[in-house]
Amino acid sequence: MLHRTMTAWATATVVLTLGCGGETTTQATDTATVADVEDVVDTSVADTLQADTAVADTAVADTEPADTADTSAPPEPTPVCVAIRGNGELITAHFAALARIAELFGPFDGVAGGSSASITSFLTESMHMNPLLLACPGGPCTRAQAGARLALLYKSLFGYIGAMTDRDEAVAVTAILGVIQVAKDQGIGELVSANKISEAWSALVTLFESDDVRDLVNQEVVELLKNSPDKAKHVKDIWAEMSSFGGFGADDPIIFVRPGLINFPGLAEKLGRIGSFYAGYGTFDEAGWRAFLDGCGEAGVGQVWPIVATIDVDGVSCGDRFATLLSAWRADFIPQEKTVTNRIDDRVGQHLRVLAITSVLTGAAAQAFQTALTNYFDADAFTLDVAFADVKAGYWGAAVDVSGVVSNPEGFADLKTSKAMTLGQATWREVISLSPAEPGLARAQVLDATRVSAGGWPDLEPVLALRNAGCEHVIYLTRRGEASGFGRGVAALLGASAADDTALYDLGVATSSFSTSLTEAAGVWCTDWNNVSAFDLTAMQADAYNAPFEVHDDTLVPAGPAYSGTTANANLVGCTPGVTP
Repeated sequence: MLHRTMTAWATATVVLTLGCGGETTTQATDTATVADVEDVVDTSVADTLQADTAVADTAVADTEPADTADTSAPPEPTPVCVAIRGNGELITAHFAALARIAELFGPFDGVAGGSSASITSFLTESMHMNPLLLACPGGPCTRAQAGARLALLYKSLFGYIGAMTDRDEAVAVTAILGVIQVAKDQGIGELVSANKISEAWSALVTLFESDDVRDLVNQEVVELLKNSPDKAKHVKDIWAEMSSFGGFGADDPIIFVRPGLINFPGLAEKLGRIGSFYAGYGTFDEAGWRAFLDGCGEAGVGQVWPIVATIDVDGVSCGDRFATLLSAWRADFIPQEKTVTNRIDDRVGQHLRVLAITSVLTGAAAQAFQTALTNYFDADAFTLDVAFADVKAGYWGAAVDVSGVVSNPEGFADLKTSKAMTLGQATWREVISLSPAEPGLARAQVLDATRVSAGGWPDLEPVLALRNAGCEHVIYLTRRGEASGFGRGVAALLGASAADDTALYDLGVATSSFSTSLTEAAGVWCTDWNNVSAFDLTAMQADAYNAPFEVHDDTLVPAGPAYSGTTANANLVGCTPGVTP
């Protein structure tokens, strides 16, 4: 029965696997400090691309008379960084939008995001590592050519999703929906409603410890049920969580202390496969990748994946070429993945400028959490009274980048920037176990004696962080609408006052963090993803790939003809500075 239920969720599975954490850890982890990491970061793809292009240009100058040079060649597109808004189960919108942005501006100089956007940032860094991203037929790619290849990689994620089954990477999150459905089918909810706690307790523990479920569910939930001094209280709490799973409510501090159902470290392990595939870890089929990128990259510019997949290259469609690459790689990699290098164990920002984000309770707030957690597990009443001044926005990344975020060389005067703190250069395994683990999906997680991670909600428009990290041109990938109600609710639970809320989120106040982020963005990619079903991938691609692009910096130079969706004023809430609900 459970297997059939999971199979029924197969279409949705990868969507939520990649999209856990809403605008919305199950094991404590030690996070590196800045002092633990080197100040030197690997040369970025963008820098390599610029160097390769310069070499190519020099070679041309050495072999051709100046008066015969081709002066009609289009200028290279402007290098950009992308600040990505987390969007939970709607994460596939990121992939389509980033594909179009890559076609316009080439490989990225950097990315930043928290919650689900930390997952997108991981995949982005992985794609920039692909050994053939910059290697076009005949020599180094131009920025525009490399951008077309990067765009193809983003688009192919939809092919990756289509290739998954109910026991693959897909199963890590959405299988929880299958588990919940089985629990409902077994009548556990009726047992709880009828106050038949002993029967409900037994049914939940049996389900969570079954062979099909044991590796999917956070075992801290099982331990809580088995060791609870008040089984009625904790059974009701866990059932309430199952009943409202994915709702991202933020009106009760229980969301910080109640264990979540999702095994986030297990999720990180599964996502590591995807990153490893795109980065070329494991056995790398150079001929297959070269045929795919050479034949389908530039040919697919301007088209979403369902169209790109049908393009014929030497008698084989791009979709079939990708499916063959993926199938062969997985067949080779998965049996040995416990013994080979996995991308998930690389450090954030090791190969590209990347900032990953989580909220951090510090000092007295961290101590208050520890007390509340102990009281909750003991089935005692608890409170979580913290000062919002002790709640920070934490950034992982290379030391050279996070030090800039904290030192604020751009001199931004907003509240969010003042809350920035460094978390060092942790591994992606640690980060994806924490940033997407939003309150309600997971309890807060201890980093060390004075710091607690509570999910990636505090910076959903990380434009200012990227600017301080050294990005000159930042495009903000977002959706129309006012600030996230979930993030505001979480902030309020953690002591944010009405004045704090205004300073962070009010679009009618030019100095608020949200308003300042819009103003400082070189451009805003303004999707409408909140009005698209997470499971309608066709509509999601169409909306995000063709979204309005509001340009604030007229020095931005795109590749090829101007994008038809470009505007100086989209007049949309959440995208256009000064426009209010």
